[in-house]
Parts: sequence; structure tokens; C-alpha cells
Amino acid sequence: MSYRIRIAMVLFFAFLLSCGCTHKTPPCDTLYVGAPANPLTLNPLFIRDGASAELIPLFHPLLIRTDRLTLEPVPAVFSSWTLDDDGVKYLFTLRDDIYWSDGVPLTAEDVAFTLRIISHPDYTGWLFQLLKEINGASEYKEKQQSVYADGEIAGIRILDDYTMEVTLEKRFAPFLSRMTLPSLPAHVLKSVPVAEMENHSYGKTLPVSAGPYLFREWLPDEYVHARANPDYYLGKPGIQDIYYRIIPNQEAQMIELSAGRLDVAPTSVRVEDITYFQAMPDIRIYKNPRLVYDYIGFNLKRAQSPVADRRVRQALSMLLDKDEIVDNLLLSCAEVVHGPLLPPQFAYDKEFVAYGKDHKKAVELLREAGYRSQPLKLVYHAGNVVRENVAMLFKESAAEIGVPVEVVLLEWESFLAALYDGDYDLILLGRGVDADPDFSFHWHSESLANAFGYANQEVDLLLDAASSAPDRDARIRLYREAETLIVDDAPVIWLYTRSAVHAVSNRVINFSPHPEALFYFVEEWGLEQ
Repeated sequence: MSYRIRIAMVLFFAFLLSCGCTHKTPPCDTLYVGAPANPLTLNPLFIRDGASAELIPLFHPLLIRTDRLTLEPVPAVFSSWTLDDDGVKYLFTLRDDIYWSDGVPLTAEDVAFTLRIISHPDYTGWLFQLLKEINGASEYKEKQQSVYADGEIAGIRILDDYTMEVTLEKRFAPFLSRMTLPSLPAHVLKSVPVAEMENHSYGKTLPVSAGPYLFREWLPDEYVHARANPDYYLGKPGIQDIYYRIIPNQEAQMIELSAGRLDVAPTSVRVEDITYFQAMPDIRIYKNPRLVYDYIGFNLKRAQSPVADRRVRQALSMLLDKDEIVDNLLLSCAEVVHGPLLPPQFAYDKEFVAYGKDHKKAVELLREAGYRSQPLKLVYHAGNVVRENVAMLFKESAAEIGVPVEVVLLEWESFLAALYDGDYDLILLGRGVDADPDFSFHWHSESLANAFGYANQEVDLLLDAASSAPDRDARIRLYREAETLIVDDAPVIWLYTRSAVHAVSNRVINFSPHPEALFYFVEEWGLEQ
């Protein structure tokens, strides 16, 4: 049975139900958005999954945002900033009209408190790598004795309620892009030990927040309900209620959209269905670039695994024809990528190419490495048809050169457990990157977010030099040199960066997706009455 026939049948039965008065038209002030998985938390300092990350701008105002076209930093909670001539001291001014939902003003103390949490020795999240350049942050992490995020960090000075000074240890060009994060309410969480904060009830109930929407309810496997914040500093959003409905299956999201029970299917439209939905009068298709790429990662921490040998990784990088994947599986709604720099970033080199399909060379490299047909375990998660097809293509291509690959499909929670426990040789997933091209967060050997255990001292030196370079041209050159070295080491197989393809009900107006997150400018959206 074809997909379109299934859609037609669903619509027919929906019509029959509506005749029996059991089908309800969505309320004119309520938006229903499809979600690919349950979020793990609503606390922005402990994000480990895409669903949680997508919700953050819905509930939390960012200190700095980025322009949706240029990706340059633009004011938000920080209304303005200046940088001294040495390039190390920032003076930030906060807006004085932002309030937490309990009426308490959001002040510089909240920001300083948030930075202390991230720098605390008991902090269990991944964000310290973003802030370690702040003068005294590393010392605070090493010497802080209190279990709470109290005390002081030398490089953070509160001048008054709405002015603060942040001093870096050295010039760090990507710093403003690292400050595109939210603040937590000090008056609510200051008495919570930092070690307990990740699992604290705040991350599930958000009793106090300050974003465009306020938390109402979370029913796991069903939805997260948000209601417009009447006191949001940019004005009350145009949509009263948003339900973030948990619908892991892409096809199920499309059926719900076609039946009128979903308004937005974000980034989940199957490319083969774009033309079909474009022909539907009640649905519009939106596309935008994303700061995300898909890849197959190697577990470099498994010394006994064949992939510990660089030649094996290089050989496996030559198995797939990535242009065919983009053309046939993604119908050109993606772009092949060959390294960690992506097209929207200013350092991206469109001429850079690596590892075309070459089975003969792959066999030679495997022979040089002494590979003896040891089986490899490739894991991927349910709910992404393209990745499922890529996994099968990789297995078939590997078999052609004598490499047995066991492909293991896991539900999301089990997949995350395998990732954190290192129970794999290869893993197929996606990764989000910063608007700034600095990729130290994932590829510097000292980064806490270096999940695969990659280390190259020369790359570290290049990344350090690029982040402190005084001009953009120097940064571009250094990042491209670092990219070349990383790709030669082949810690992952870069595949493609997909365009975000959203199917949206035409009752949604001013829909404006951002490369970094769906809800980035959600306060601008509205609904036809």
C-alpha cells in the first residue's frame, strides 16, 4: 500500500469520525508541534538530546541570540556589550524589563549564578568547555569547596543589577557565540547543591522561567504543554498554547498533520513526500539550512577494536558514495560534507573534498593494517528512516570488501546508553554545531564533549591559535588547517548536512525557523483566526 493511499485512508476515517462529532477542530489559539522523542530535561544547563535542546528557546530567554541569516550575535537579555582594546574584557548591559514568572527581576546575579554552576566542580553537564576561557573559571572548578554555586569567579564582576563585567584569560574570538545560553533563577536554585541540580525537579516542572512561554504540563510519551508568557519582555506571543506532541515516527507525524491534528511537523518531512504536501492547499513547506550534520562515529576509546587503527577508519571512510545518498535518499535536500565545518559558517571551504568511494584503496588500507575480518558493531536509533537506510548501505558496502558489520537498532534511551557506555564500534547519529566555526567543543583533546576520545596535539595548537587570532582571515586559515588534519585522522565518517524541511499548516503565520533551533523566534509566530 502506497504512502499516499494510507494518507487518503486516514483522512477518510477522520472524516467519518468528524461526522460522528468525535473529531475536534484544533482550537484557534493552540498550536500542535510534532516532536521526534521525549525530552530528557527542560533545564538548559544539562541538555544531552535534540528534543530537549529544541524546547530551550521556548521556555528560556537567551543572553545573546544570533541573526537568522548572518548568524552574527545580536542582543537579547544582554541589550549591549563592549570589548576592550586587548580583546579580553567584556562589559555587558542587561535589559531591565525582564522578569521571572514569579515577578522577580532577572539580574546580573542570575547570570553570574548560572556561570558559577557551569564552572562548579560538581557540575554534571557539558558546558564548561564553553566557558573555561573566563578568568578564574578553571580555578573555581578546582578549588570551590562549597557544594553550592556560591562564592566568586575572579573574571566575573557584578557592577550593579543590570551591568556585569566578564574578563577572559586571553583573547577568545568565539566568546560571544558561547554566551548564546539561558540563565537560571538564582533565587530559586541557589540552595540546591550543584551535584543534585541535573536531577532536580526544576528540570521537569520549571516552576519559574522567563521565556516567551511558561511550562504547564509534561506527560511523557504524549506532550509538553506551554502557555504564552503575558509578561515576556518582547511582548506576549501571538499563540496562546503550544503542545509539543511526542510522535517518534515520521510517517505518523505526516498522518497527524494531514488529518489536522498537528500544525507543524518540524524537520521530519520525508523528502519523497515534499511534492505531495506542496500540492495540499492547507499545508506549506518551509526549508532552511541547519547547523547539524549526520555522521558515523568511531569508538576511539576501544583499544581492542579494529577501528583504533587509523588505516581501518580511513578504509571505512571510502565505502559510501555520499553524493548518491544525498541524491537518492535525500533527493538533494542536503549537502555532502567532508569535515566539521558547515556551509553556514564563515570558515567553510566549499572546495574541500575528502574520501570519495574507493573500495580498491580501502582493501589496500585494511591489508596494511593487518585487519582479519573482525566483526564491527554499528548502532543507530529508531525513528530516522534515512539513517536506517544509510546503516544498511554501509553494511552492504562493508561486506563487499570483507568487513562484517552487525547493525543494531535501538530505541532512543537505549541508544543514548550505548553512546555513553561506549558499547559500539561505530555509531550513526547527528551533531549540532555552533554558529561560530570554532569546533574545539567536539575536537579539542581536552574538551569534555570530545565523546569519541579523539586527540591530536597539532590540532589542539591550531584550534587554540584560531580562537585567539585577531582577525577573521587568520581564523579561517587556521580552522581549515585543523579540519584537514582531523579528516586525515578519520575519527568519524562525515556524511551530509540536511536542510530542515518543515510541513506547516497554513493557519500558522510568520513561521520563521532558525538554523540553530525551531523555537528561536517563536514569539513572532501567529495563527489565523
